[in-house]
Amino acid sequence: MQPISLPSMGHLNHEARRRLRKLREALGLSRPKFAEKLGIPPTTLKNYELGYREIGGGLLLLISAHGELNEFSTWLMTGINPPQLMLTADDVSKLNP
Repeated sequence: MQPISLPSMGHLNHEARRRLRKLREALGLSRPKFAEKLGIPPTTLKNYELGYREIGGGLLLLISAHGELNEFSTWLMTGINPPQLMLTADDVSKLNP
């Protein structure tokens, strides 16, 4: 039986970081406003988004427990079932012909 090939933690964190920023931007929030909504310092959010700090379970738990953001928690962790508010590449290309 072949061993299952799992993505590296670095890759998983990079993808979660990218989705976190994409979510914030799709919601139309600045880093300080999104950090306030999450109850974390803006510098912590900046460090997550820029890769200076790994996204841990605590942040994911905050998002999953947040009344306005919990619908995005599975997508943030897995990339599966992106929320409707996210624009696809096709959507963007239609806006910028």
